[in-house]
Amino acid sequence: MRGWRKYAKTLTMGLQSSLEYRVNFLLGLLSCLFPILIQIFLWNAIFRSTGEGGVFGYTEGEAIAYAVLAALFSRMVATGFEYEIAGDVKNGQLSKFVVQPIHYFAFRLCTFLGEKILHIAVIGCIIAVAVAILHNVIAWDAARFAAALLALVLAVAINFLIYYNLSMIAFWMVEVWGVFLTFSLLANVASGGIFPLDMFGSGAQAVLNVLPFKYIVFFPVHVLLGKLAPGELLPGLLVQLMWIAVLYSVSVALWRVGMRKYESAGG
Repeated sequence: MRGWRKYAKTLTMGLQSSLEYRVNFLLGLLSCLFPILIQIFLWNAIFRSTGEGGVFGYTEGEAIAYAVLAALFSRMVATGFEYEIAGDVKNGQLSKFVVQPIHYFAFRLCTFLGEKILHIAVIGCIIAVAVAILHNVIAWDAARFAAALLALVLAVAINFLIYYNLSMIAFWMVEVWGVFLTFSLLANVASGGIFPLDMFGSGAQAVLNVLPFKYIVFFPVHVLLGKLAPGELLPGLLVQLMWIAVLYSVSVALWRVGMRKYESAGG
């Protein structure tokens, strides 16, 4: 039990950090409003110009609902600790974790979860309001909502592991900020954070289907919207679990290789 107390304290410190920077979080959340408004106007223009009841299998209400939920889900799973990890490696601060009886992965995970508690609570309330407003599109179904919550929890885990693995490139590169920014932009598109992935061509979908990004935003949103075909929910959740296992295994391998290259020049 003593071993877990330090991680519980780390989680508490993460929560305190999110409370300390709550204005920054609220400003970041407010920034989501503008892309949502742009997409609402965009979809209104598209459906008015086409004069059709559906585009790529989406009604106007479903397209707007997807845009709102995708933006909120993207914000809920967002990370940021990768910059801190890169800083630890670059400045030699990683050394203090190596010599202390604390597992760096567990430390980062608990800090991330601590910071996410407040964020998830606030965004969860906003999602509940959005669902209530969009009740004509998102019909109430307790089982589907529970499945969407589970898919979202697994999506948070997948995104954490993706960015944890990405941060390991700091062992081989000194300046990684440009890589992180470029990757984040591409990952947002590949996860369906801007447009539904089934609006892309068949070739792009074939590539995206074998990558984990689809299960970060697109899949949880589709679960909540009830747009999955019968029998697709359970396989989708199992694929999420598979990606968690694969990405965790990759993180262990990258850490071992990276630590062989690590030099505490500034520590």
